[in-house]
Amino acid sequence: MRRREEFYEDDFYEDEEELDLMDLVFTLLRRWKLITLTAIPVFALGVFFAATRPTVYKGEMTLMVSSGRNYVASSLESGELSVNQKLATTYAEMAKSRVILNNVIKKYDLDESLKELQEKVTINPVEDTELLQLTYKNGDPVMAAAVVNEIGNEFMLKVREVMNFQNIKVVEPAEVPKEALPKKRALILAISLVLSVMVGCMSAFIVEFFFCKLRKPKDIEKILGTSMLGMVPDFNLSLVEGGTDGKE
Repeated sequence: MRRREEFYEDDFYEDEEELDLMDLVFTLLRRWKLITLTAIPVFALGVFFAATRPTVYKGEMTLMVSSGRNYVASSLESGELSVNQKLATTYAEMAKSRVILNNVIKKYDLDESLKELQEKVTINPVEDTELLQLTYKNGDPVMAAAVVNEIGNEFMLKVREVMNFQNIKVVEPAEVPKEALPKKRALILAISLVLSVMVGCMSAFIVEFFFCKLRKPKDIEKILGTSMLGMVPDFNLSLVEGGTDGKE
């Protein structure tokens, strides 16, 4: 039969384990000033980034690539389609070549370097098709459409020069975009808010980890490696009947 002291000891340690989660909560409440001071700058940076997002328009045109052979839809084989898709991948790299983009930069007197223009221009094969999608982003909607159309024209001239046959056509030229790309400010603010709270809480736990004072009996047990036998309560002698206020 277990002694009463053993039940008391088990209950004591169960309560201590249950309090671990509360300790985390109390740590956050105790360090709310540190969390706030850390979170505000992080969130402010997110607000600044969202507010200063530039207005960007995207010009887009569609090209079709074929192997140069004449065929009807009924005679189209998977091998023919595969060849055309490989050509589309090859042309996608050719469209961003130095010669083509330099010609475009000179024609429109763009204030962008070759590397910057290559980063803004994308040309991707449309999956399982013979189509290429060419896009360019710019703060001016008219310039966005003009540049992407010029890249497409220069691209077709280059293909005819290198491949010696005409096997690429414009399916849909770029039109002047009416609406700018979404700036996603709400998403940026939401991410900034979550990140600021996480950074603030992490800072609070780091400070708490290096905090050297003892707050509970379990801290003493971890340091000494022994079980606690009892606690001496903190009381005011002046409130005890017949006691003194500490003076003799």
